[in-house]
Amino acid sequence: MRKKAVWDKTRPKKLGKPKPFSKKSKAYKSAKAKADRKFGSGVSLVKNMFISQAIKKYKPRKKK
Repeated sequence: MRKKAVWDKTRPKKLGKPKPFSKKSKAYKSAKAKADRKFGSGVSLVKNMFISQAIKKYKPRKKK
């Protein structure tokens, strides 16, 4: 038996409602641009999951 895909599952109630991304942050802008190149300009759950993972990994470059 196969597991359901993430987008076919309901969101667990213990997680609460999702919080919106801070659209002014550099991490969001960078991740969104990368996601747009990879997935196109439409909106999708997979694209939003990609953006959230990229924001978590984001580390700004140090200036010299």
